[in-house]
Amino acid sequence: MGNSNGKNITRISISLPSDLLASFDRTSRKAGFTDRSKAIQTAMRMFISENEWISGDESSNGAGLIELLYDPHARNIEKTLTLIQHNYYHIVNASTHIHLDDDNCLEAIIVRGDARSIKRLAKELAENKGIKSVKVNFIKVI
Repeated sequence: MGNSNGKNITRISISLPSDLLASFDRTSRKAGFTDRSKAIQTAMRMFISENEWISGDESSNGAGLIELLYDPHARNIEKTLTLIQHNYYHIVNASTHIHLDDDNCLEAIIVRGDARSIKRLAKELAENKGIKSVKVNFIKVI
């Protein structure tokens, strides 16, 4: 069965606990979805991106955000983070820095490229003294 953008559509049937479906529908509406199918498609794409990232499909291309929480008092931390990002100029598109309080800063680094390089960058950033938390959100281009 085709749709207006030329993609094939397959209808499926699934079994779910009623409370799970009710919670999904409620959350979908709060998120602005008026179409359950569209909400499920979005959830499935997120599931695929997240799990392919975890499972090691390093050849996939995508975009994402690396979030770093760090201690600004750690020796040379800002200089170190900047130098590392410069070494990955081919995937780092932008970054921003937020002062949360006296002992915590948040660095948000927007990246685009292959998963292998993004993983290496995140690992290299995480290995520095003063880094408290690293979170990577990667979206595979599907």
